[in-house]
This record gives sequence, C-alpha cells and structure tokens, in this order.
Amino acid sequence: MALRKPNSQRHAASTVADTAPEFDLGARVRSLRATAELTLKDLSVRSGISVSALSKIENGQLSPTYEKIVGLAKGLDVDVATLFADAYSGSVTGRRSITRKGQGIPYDTRNYAYEILCADLTQKRMIPLLARIKAREIKAFGPMLAHDGEEVFYVLEGRVVLHSEFYEPTELKAGDCVYFDSRMGHGCVARGVEDAVIFWVCASDAVSELARRAGQAERT
Repeated sequence: MALRKPNSQRHAASTVADTAPEFDLGARVRSLRATAELTLKDLSVRSGISVSALSKIENGQLSPTYEKIVGLAKGLDVDVATLFADAYSGSVTGRRSITRKGQGIPYDTRNYAYEILCADLTQKRMIPLLARIKAREIKAFGPMLAHDGEEVFYVLEGRVVLHSEFYEPTELKAGDCVYFDSRMGHGCVARGVEDAVIFWVCASDAVSELARRAGQAERT
C-alpha cells in the first residue's frame, strides 16, 4: 500500500518544482557551444566531460551533476548562472534579484531535485539553490562529488546525512547548518521516510574568477 505524503513533504516538493517554468539545459548548452564555435570535442577538452556525455546532455538524455555543471561553465567560459539564464551585458550597479516562491528554475538529477534561485542574475559569485534530497543510501548515491569552491547549506525540513571524504557521516536536522570545502568529496542523503529539503549555496572558484576577469575587462 502506498503511503500518503505528509502535508509538509507535499509542500516541500511543490516549492522545488511544481509551479516553476520548465527549462531545457541541453538546448542551452548547445546554443552556448554554437555561439562559442566549439565542437563537442573542443568542449570535452575544455570541460573535462567526455564527448558521449556531452552529447547526452545536449539531447536531454543525461542530467549532469553540479560538478559537471561547473565543468560545463568552465568549458564554455561562462559563469554557472549563464547556463540557466541569458547572459548579462552592460554595467551593473546595486545588483539585486528576487525569486518568488516556486518560481525558480527546476533542475532534476538522480539524487537531488533543485530549484535554482535568482537565475536571472549572472556573473555572481554564489549560486543559491533550494534542493530536495531524494537519495536514501550513500551506496545508491554513486561516486561522491568534488569540484572547485565552497558550500553551505541549511536544513529546512527532514534529516540529512552529510557524507564527506575526511569526516565521519554527520546527521543534520531542521535548523542545522554546515559549511565545507567543495573540493572534498561529498554527498547528501535523506534519513527517514520523508525527503529532506535544504537551502544550499555554492560559491565556485570558477564563478569568482570569471567575475574578476569581467571586472578587469570593464576597466581596460
């Protein structure tokens, strides 16, 4: 007999994707690659992602992990936010972005269902996300992720077990927060029957470097 999800869980799931607009990451990557006049092989060399995986991503057959998203951004010479929104042009003063409830860009992977927040603002140093953690066991999670940058997340609902390369698995409950080095292998799984929901911020070295380079270009 199927269990009925508690109201809190149904609400959490709806905040991640139910009312958000659909987004085709594969088409976006293909468009950016064409603009940069790169072949799949060129992008593979620059991003560290195999040609076959890139082809699957562009054709909607593979949902890349955040680690691969960072690799795509590096290979295409854009920041991560540009993969999910039109590139910014012109100078910026007093930058601000608001995402209304349920209006972020949904992005689903095997282990996480993301809602990408403030995606309209590009060339930013942090990537804010609302994430529903679907994985229940680290064995089913697959290889732990590792990429440039640092991360912090705050548990909104449920219980999360953070697995990392140099520490014992740590359980975090609603109201708990953790900050860690993204270069350390890491992965999150939910504990219990309910999915866990977290507010997650990733600060990528690649994003910061691109922002720095953009600033230099404006001054020259």
